[in-house]
Amino acid sequence: MALCQLRNVKKIYPMGDLEVQALRGVDLTIEKGEFTVIAGPSGSGKSTVLNLIGCLDRPSVGEVFLEDKPVAKMGDTELGQLRAARIGFIFQSFNLIPVLTAFENVELALRLAGYTDGNKARVERALADVGLGDHMQRRPAQLSGGQQQRVAIARALVKAPALVIADEPTANLDSHNGKAILELMREMNARDGVTFLFSTHDAMVMEQAKRVVRLVDGLIVDDTVRPAVQAGSAS
Repeated sequence: MALCQLRNVKKIYPMGDLEVQALRGVDLTIEKGEFTVIAGPSGSGKSTVLNLIGCLDRPSVGEVFLEDKPVAKMGDTELGQLRAARIGFIFQSFNLIPVLTAFENVELALRLAGYTDGNKARVERALADVGLGDHMQRRPAQLSGGQQQRVAIARALVKAPALVIADEPTANLDSHNGKAILELMREMNARDGVTFLFSTHDAMVMEQAKRVVRLVDGLIVDDTVRPAVQAGSAS
């Protein structure tokens, strides 16, 4: 089943009297259960693709579909509800709220998605799944970078989204923590069928991806499905 699709998508950003073409006609389908990397140099259009699939932006030309629904026909309120309920986001800067505990940061995602019952159990399970069952009452400043990224992963997964979008998730981590975070996400993909879509410059992430889509100057130049890679084999 196609989870999301871009059909002949172009994205143009006005820059004063000039126009910058971030995407020049992209066709891309992400199936349920994929573990896919969008790779390419700076300015290639990686973040633009993620923003369009994550319903944070709209294309200048072309169509975007999420779970077979045409995004163009949705208003801002409906798009906001769709993002809150069906898409989890993991950012390189973690984006945790400093005054909230790990538990409260994760719980907030449920509240924004409209969950009202059973939140305590969901949050505890999500934090336990990322190895932070004993750190739920700590605030971000009391956690290491790797632990903060684990909170961000729990926050993204707690509402059981259809898709998790990760923008350079290992960029602000050392190699040890980056490897651990990557293995955690691969395990969740293999065990629970969570669909992950990354953008990255990190060769380690690309080596572990099941599919690598390469962008150059706003165009897909390569789309490779790789042989199965065992979780935990990152070097």
